[in-house]
Amino acid sequence: MRKGNSNIVQLITLWLLGLGISSCSTTRTVPEGDRLYTGATIKWEDKNKPKDYGTLKEGMEKRVRPVPNSKFLGMPIKLWLYNLGNEPKGKGLNYLLRKKWGQAPILLSQAKPNYTAEVLQEYLVDHGYFQAATTSEIKNEGKKKADIIYRSTANHRYTIKSVTFETDSSALGRTVYATAGNSSLIVGKPYSLDSVKAERERIHAILKEQGYYYFTPDYLLVQVDSTNAGTVDLFLKVKETTPKVARRPYKMHDITLYPDYTLEGDSATIRGEVIHYQHLDIIDPQERFKPIVFERSVFLRPDSLYRLSSHNITLQRLVNLGTFKFVKGTFSPIRDNSASRNHMLLDSARARRGRFPEDSLSRRQQRLLWDSTKIKEVLPADSVQRKAFAVKDSTLAQDSSKPKSGRLLGETAMLRDSQVVSDSGLLSAKFYLTPYPRRSLQAELRGTSKSNGFVGSEVRITARNRNWLHAANLLELSLAGGMEWQTGGRGKAAGSNSYSLKGEASVTVPRFLTPIRGINIRTPYVPRTRISLAYELYSRRDLYNLNAYSAQLQYLWRKSAYLDHALAPISISYVLPTNTTAAYDSILKVDPSQRNAISKQFILGSNYTITFNNQSDNRIHGFYISGNIDVSGNLMGLLIKKGADSTRKIFNNPFAQYGRVSLDARHYWKLSKGMTWINRLYGGYGLPYGNSSTLPFVKQYFTGGSSSIRAFRVRTLGPGSYIRPDTLSNLLANEAGDIKLEFNSELRMHLFSVVNAALFVDAGNIWLQKDIAEKPGSQFKFNRFYKEIAVGSGAGLRIDASIVVVRFDLAFPLRKPWLPEKERWVINKVRFGDPDWRKENLVLNIAIGYPF
Repeated sequence: MRKGNSNIVQLITLWLLGLGISSCSTTRTVPEGDRLYTGATIKWEDKNKPKDYGTLKEGMEKRVRPVPNSKFLGMPIKLWLYNLGNEPKGKGLNYLLRKKWGQAPILLSQAKPNYTAEVLQEYLVDHGYFQAATTSEIKNEGKKKADIIYRSTANHRYTIKSVTFETDSSALGRTVYATAGNSSLIVGKPYSLDSVKAERERIHAILKEQGYYYFTPDYLLVQVDSTNAGTVDLFLKVKETTPKVARRPYKMHDITLYPDYTLEGDSATIRGEVIHYQHLDIIDPQERFKPIVFERSVFLRPDSLYRLSSHNITLQRLVNLGTFKFVKGTFSPIRDNSASRNHMLLDSARARRGRFPEDSLSRRQQRLLWDSTKIKEVLPADSVQRKAFAVKDSTLAQDSSKPKSGRLLGETAMLRDSQVVSDSGLLSAKFYLTPYPRRSLQAELRGTSKSNGFVGSEVRITARNRNWLHAANLLELSLAGGMEWQTGGRGKAAGSNSYSLKGEASVTVPRFLTPIRGINIRTPYVPRTRISLAYELYSRRDLYNLNAYSAQLQYLWRKSAYLDHALAPISISYVLPTNTTAAYDSILKVDPSQRNAISKQFILGSNYTITFNNQSDNRIHGFYISGNIDVSGNLMGLLIKKGADSTRKIFNNPFAQYGRVSLDARHYWKLSKGMTWINRLYGGYGLPYGNSSTLPFVKQYFTGGSSSIRAFRVRTLGPGSYIRPDTLSNLLANEAGDIKLEFNSELRMHLFSVVNAALFVDAGNIWLQKDIAEKPGSQFKFNRFYKEIAVGSGAGLRIDASIVVVRFDLAFPLRKPWLPEKERWVINKVRFGDPDWRKENLVLNIAIGYPF
């Protein structure tokens, strides 16, 4: 204990010394007459802070510039490293310190306090505090440092008194007026510029569904009257300068696809015989694709109004087919000789370029505030004039229909002046599709290292055909072979080395294959049918060979960007053991549960999985929830009668009967940049019946290992308070159960470059449904299961190189459920300095990828 305290004192001393060194060296490279900028503070002058003070302060802090030097654990490490070096004359240590590792000091001269104060004041005005004021003050710290204090007075926040839609009797005016009932500008709510922008976007989205292809949010003007003693009247109208092409709805005339288009613009790929199929025109000179490929992907229809949703779904469907590398869509008007050519040319050019005069007020009554994203005209708070807000945006009308896909070249709404005679109100759509190479061959080499002392490698070769049968079907043929052998000083035994051979053939069709034709869900995501056949041979030398045959029919579809479904109405597996040896039979005498690992059996069932996942880099709280239902033998149990031995068989082999449900829920909380806290809860429940007394071994739950409770070796924990004989616990660890509960909590931190760290706590266990005499304490019981929870903790290091994550997690147990009930917590027995304790309790998990 004394030694431990001494170490802690030394660490604290080093930490304080580091703080002292860093504080002394942070201003070494600050030029004479300047100061090191250490940051800014926002203070409120009002006695009563705004109700949304926290949100306002957060938004204001994001707008303060410049950002001071970064810190790690309170110390400006990068600035310190920069100051350790000198101006580099070439490659070397100084270059690394100044250009790679370090960060130059952020100087006070780089700050613009008055300008920043105006930006912060404008931010408050944007949120309805029209009488807000912000001042700045520089506060010197010592001889070479300074920070800036911004003092804000918010005053009264204006609320919305009324919202008036000032529209005319035109078709556009009536359509805009009809949207008023669902306005996002709500009387009584606080005014904010964001709400005005949201209202313009809402109306724009509705108009895009009504055929107004050239309409943009810029053609809507919201005027604000702030002369109502703390409230505002809002007046929304269509700008008088809105061009005619943006005022009329458009219908689709024709849709043409070029499925063999090249980026080099080879004219041969866009010329050829036009194939008329359903509502589409297809030009495919090489006949690479069957027309049916596009029938379910194009949702635009001739003679129907242009709809943005149909436009976006079409583009997403074509991309998600997985056959095309790039997709480009263009829309152009159909010529009409009956109207004036020159008038149309002028309007169409203006519509594309956005070159229309903005509504304006007297310059004497305005002050113009600029920032990087908007121009706003703001009147003094006591003015009797309306405030006119005109948010400028360089985005064209057609850009708003661009789907979020990195593989899209983008779409262009083209109005070629040389071709347009007059506006017919009809659009011609053309989609240029650049396909991937049809065939590909991929080889993978994988290495594994298990916590039970086994290492191995696997080679996998996969051949793909992305356009099998010319129907955008994905054909995959894969072969894999691997070996695994034991290393280290645990003592080898028969069967400690093994090898595996795997083969799989699968076809994924970009539609539902069902007896009922025409099922086509209206989503941007392609529904798929996947059919697969697989075989695997697993051989443990001098013990047994295990043959597994499987066949599956799956339906895969997405309801939204976050929700996935996978339904397998047919899932068949057959396990056949061969070449069992006398050595393995002797093991079965000690551990009869091993028999389940290689028993001959059919699994004839169905399963369904639903997954919700909304994780993204810019989301503070992310969730992952996956639920699975798996049943087997229910239908066959009704059709097949029991035999003389009271079991139901198919092809003279019993089949498994069970029901199984599982839930995996995770919460990802981004505490700060580079720091995330993840909590995971997993629960699984299996109920065997009929032919089965336990779940088939491949369907049972196990725990321990690199992605579970990391303080215990894989498949050695449980069930319940049961513990295996030491002689078998590592070599033939196969403990599994019918019920599983598990909780994981992990704090992930970015250290530097590609190196990350983690602290974690894992807890849980597995149990059996029924009591087995050979495994005392393994049955799940409500009055004691919580006493049989295992707990482990540890720390990890992760090398995240984007394409691969290599993970090292070192863990040790805090609670061992197999010990006597009052001795299960072993925190007080942790002895990092004891080699015997380390050998028995420390578990190093080496894995690829994150655990969850």
